[in-house]
Amino acid sequence: MDEKLYTRLKQLSLEIDGLAGEGKPVCVAVTDSDLALLFLLRQPGARVHIEHMAIGKAYTSARMGCTTEALHQRLVREQRTLDYFMDHDMTAMQGGVPLLDGNGSVIAGIGVSGRLPEEDEVIALAIRDFLTR
Repeated sequence: MDEKLYTRLKQLSLEIDGLAGEGKPVCVAVTDSDLALLFLLRQPGARVHIEHMAIGKAYTSARMGCTTEALHQRLVREQRTLDYFMDHDMTAMQGGVPLLDGNGSVIAGIGVSGRLPEEDEVIALAIRDFLTR
């Protein structure tokens, strides 16, 4: 793992409340480009089952190199299901965002779960922006 990313992930645990803003508690997961889980944080009061959802969103965005919403749109456009990819860990639920380097290569996948899918994506984008500062 890149040392800069490691440092920013440590800082993320202190900044998550501000990045998530007001609302229901969330779970945040970050995977690396090899799809290994690097970071998992569940805010107090967040239900346990959303961890799995956040991890799936992070995994999917890192594997596919796109947001989970973009994957969903692709599935609709191509009239396919997730079964097409033969990977039961993937999801097309909004809230997964890739972290890309300057060349467009995947550094990490970020997944957020706990609120409405659209809100999850907004938080994931804020986390991506935080990690790239």
